[in-house]
Amino acid sequence: MEEPQPSLELRDIPDVAPLLPRDWWPWWAWLTLAATVALLWLLIRWIMHRNVSQTSLRRLAYDRAMQSLESAKSLTDVVSLCTALSLTLRHYLAVACSDPALYETHEELLVRHQAFADLPDTLRHSLGEFFSTLCRYKYAPCEEIVDLSLLVPQATALLQQIHAVDPRPVPAAS
Repeated sequence: MEEPQPSLELRDIPDVAPLLPRDWWPWWAWLTLAATVALLWLLIRWIMHRNVSQTSLRRLAYDRAMQSLESAKSLTDVVSLCTALSLTLRHYLAVACSDPALYETHEELLVRHQAFADLPDTLRHSLGEFFSTLCRYKYAPCEEIVDLSLLVPQATALLQQIHAVDPRPVPAAS
């Protein structure tokens, strides 16, 4: 038997591309994933920084209000004392509760029903009564001598109660 003659014809190199491992995702998908992770990380940092900032602003406003109430004890004029107490409480509410009470008149504050909506009802009622008392002393002519010794402790107690309220919204029950 005769053996077949080997062919001297050169064959083309076979394509090895199907045998090579492929990229799981293209380069732009990896880039998009990296950008998304970076943006998510920045968003989380921003939210945490904002919460810390709001808490520190609230604490700073509380400290300033306490100092202002302490210095208001030296005031002897009814109008000056009531104005100082009102401004102190309203400034704290503007910072802590993001309430526009600082920029409103007493009448505008009473008309606005959603005023101090974050506060409990009893505290909101006490605050409204205290502001009404201050308004009466500031604007109504008063011939008799007014006992001013109770106003600063009342304002201090209200400030402490407001500061004790957690400003974050409570999630609704399902």
